Amino acid sequence: MKKILVIDGNSIINRAYYGVRPLSTKDGKPTNAIFGMIGIIKKQLDAICPDYAAVAFDLKEKTFRHKMYEGYKAGRRPTPEDLLMQFDDAKECLSLMGIHVLETPGYEADDIQGTVARMAEGRPDTESYILTGDRDLLQLINDKTSVLLATNHDTLLMRKAEFFEKYGISPENFVDMKALMGDSSDNIPGVAGVGEKTAASLIIDFECLENIYENIDDARISKGVRAKLIADKENAFLSRTLARIDVNTPIGKTLEDLRYEGVNKASLRKKFTELELFSFIPKFELDRVDEKETECVEIFCDFIPANSEKINAIKTKSALWISDDIIYIYNKNEGNLSFSGDFSEISEFLSTVDLICYDGKKLWHTLDGCAVTPNGTLLDLMLYAYVLDPGRKDTALASLIATYLSKSIKEGCPAPELMYKLEEVMREKIK
Repeated sequence: MKKILVIDGNSIINRAYYGVRPLSTKDGKPTNAIFGMIGIIKKQLDAICPDYAAVAFDLKEKTFRHKMYEGYKAGRRPTPEDLLMQFDDAKECLSLMGIHVLETPGYEADDIQGTVARMAEGRPDTESYILTGDRDLLQLINDKTSVLLATNHDTLLMRKAEFFEKYGISPENFVDMKALMGDSSDNIPGVAGVGEKTAASLIIDFECLENIYENIDDARISKGVRAKLIADKENAFLSRTLARIDVNTPIGKTLEDLRYEGVNKASLRKKFTELELFSFIPKFELDRVDEKETECVEIFCDFIPANSEKINAIKTKSALWISDDIIYIYNKNEGNLSFSGDFSEISEFLSTVDLICYDGKKLWHTLDGCAVTPNGTLLDLMLYAYVLDPGRKDTALASLIATYLSKSIKEGCPAPELMYKLEEVMREKIK
């Protein structure tokens, strides 16, 4: 069975914003909503394994509903500035995750979702899943469409059976229930004085608005409720129109246009690094080096052989790569140098200079075996990686270079110059 996953971008990023503690990059860019949103969506990507994936967002401009009812969504609190700042980066992340970002002037994200979900109709081998925290989308549930309803505790799979168990009505009549009770969040008026319990009871008895008003004198309708229904009949039908999702929105896409082809690994890794969302790098398996996706750095043995006197004269921070009985060194002033021989001959350098290395413990043991004790600081890239992301699985040097420098190295090639650059980048992120 092929699967369509369509995501309510506004709902999920808002839920994430209020559900995740404040986070920001070192330069102050807020990221908590992006972090939470990606976490919610990644979980469902893994669970659903969609063949098609899209995310819908609202635009700032007014929709056809505002033209029908001037008060539509009036009185809503403005979106917090630090949430607004995250939308562009959030959309870029989603696009790099392989999810098609959709926005349609004059329509809401709900309409886009309904239109995409209905693309499963007439396809016996296709079903749709809508990921949202907005119960308005429950009206779209049918034999082909399920709703993944994000709550404060979990994401609930809502199908026809689960919906009926909760509300006692069919999903297609949910919009009639909304028409009666209104919706304060969207400023949909409904029938004044009719709440959720009364609305649900009326729909259980009569199924839809037409049946209610055709049977307005039915004994099951109390005198007080009858008066409210008669007084606000126009508002009831207007409210249903406002609440009903348009499943024929002109999104300009076919289902094949929305095919899910996976993440853009190199670009997504770069984006997560920019946003300092390092924990997502291993979760999306972006820490695995793929030379096709990163700039491959060919490192030839262009190191200048240096004697012990020249190396011992170095007094500033340097990067080390040890291979067998050769030490490869990069120093910002001296460039790439190599030394072959007894390491104790360059003990002055090794014991006094701050050394950038990978696996400082191993280096310590190697030098200790040569009767050399490093008294400078060992700037251990392995430990840098742990500080930045304790949950990272792959902390190999090549993986770190791919993640933070977007370059790949061939196994066994000495790369102290890249280690030097890597230390600078990672140190800034640690700060």
